[in-house]
Amino acid sequence: MKKNLAQLLIIPAAFLVAASDASAQEFFRDFGTSRSSGGMGPVFPSEYSYEDASPSGLVPLRPGQDLNEAQAAEEADRYNFAIGPVQFGLAIGFGVEFNDNITLSDNDQISDFILRPSLDIQATWRLSELNTIRLSIGASYAKYLDHSEFDSRSVLLSPNSELAFTFYLGQVKLTLRDRLSYQEDTYNVPNLSDTETPYRRFENQIGLQLDWAVNDKVDLAGGYDHYNLWTIGDDYALQDRAIDTFFVKPSYQVSPGVKLGINGSYSFINFESDDRGDGHGLLVGPFIEWQMSEYTNLYLEGGYQELSFDQGGDFNNAAIDQLNLSDSDATAVRDILRDSEDTSTYYIKFEINNKPSDIFDHRLSFSKTAEIGFSSNSYDLYHVEYDANWKAFQHTEIGPVLFYEYYTASGELGEKAHRVGAGLGIRYHFSNSLTLGLDYRFIAKDSDLENSDYRQNVAFVSLYYKF
Repeated sequence: MKKNLAQLLIIPAAFLVAASDASAQEFFRDFGTSRSSGGMGPVFPSEYSYEDASPSGLVPLRPGQDLNEAQAAEEADRYNFAIGPVQFGLAIGFGVEFNDNITLSDNDQISDFILRPSLDIQATWRLSELNTIRLSIGASYAKYLDHSEFDSRSVLLSPNSELAFTFYLGQVKLTLRDRLSYQEDTYNVPNLSDTETPYRRFENQIGLQLDWAVNDKVDLAGGYDHYNLWTIGDDYALQDRAIDTFFVKPSYQVSPGVKLGINGSYSFINFESDDRGDGHGLLVGPFIEWQMSEYTNLYLEGGYQELSFDQGGDFNNAAIDQLNLSDSDATAVRDILRDSEDTSTYYIKFEINNKPSDIFDHRLSFSKTAEIGFSSNSYDLYHVEYDANWKAFQHTEIGPVLFYEYYTASGELGEKAHRVGAGLGIRYHFSNSLTLGLDYRFIAKDSDLENSDYRQNVAFVSLYYKF
């Protein structure tokens, strides 16, 4: 019925851009809208880890929670030279990718080989035992051999690139940080399909977090974040916005292995386009962190989530203007397609980590959240994911990942879709410095909108050198 109605309205182009940049905020704080990993995480020469996409932010498990000699050496080996008091870690990589559907198209698939050089820089400056400045930069570039129009317009900056300053005022730990990223890939945006134009965007989040250990039982945490999204070109201009978020997260240590608390945030959402209504987001609910054993920990959070907007979203104005309709007909079509829905729902975040040995760890996570929409005000997203890391042989690591997600967008013609994906990464370490990577990723989408289904296969081989 939705497909027929869209066809009768003669504006199928209005549905070609449908996504939520909440999934582009993988390494950013929950701005009243939580996030999923968007499926797979980056295919990148440097690592094959999804811990940064963790809905809980739990510290990765180690047997007994202590570093053994090998892990301590690995931790120290992150930095390979120093300039005065500043320790640096420097690494370069080069990869060749084959992508059989670079535009996520249902009917007109385009394949290409892509060259991806990369540079990683980490730096730490310990001003004192309590005050530290950290810098992390992940930079790369994409060169398409047959379709140069998809080449990177600028140096790509990983979402976990960060400048952070940690210091103490009495017993209060303060962290001032700024995270800047520039991205163009679209596979990690659940709703996006048939992308003739890459989703080029800058994201920046600057914020201050306070952590106060009141005593050995009570912790008080809170802070403020300012987030900006700037897109390149006109195709995605409706997504440009700023979000200001205030958050609190007090907790109580019930026992050595159990922590209870409340997570709450309130966000002010301001879009640059007049076609979208400004709004606010509210998220509040209890959580539990449970150290079930020295090998297993669990995180569970759930509660109330709200996204409301000052006006309905007119996401199809540009397409309607091209139809040369009369004023009355254009107004009627706008009224039919306008998304005036707010969201008032529940959210859930669940994660369980298990590391039974030094050579194997795995994680299962599930979330149900409301996300800021792309061609809708919002959408509800259900996401489940499993990933693992297995040091199968000497010098070799294997990392599989599986995910499934389902979402429903707001509005009378809101999209409903399923996505499934699987990936496998293999790392072979020739030495402490040189690593060979082999990666494969598959994603399939099934949507109730025309021309929004797709299949994508990506294969990637890379060399990574750490100085």
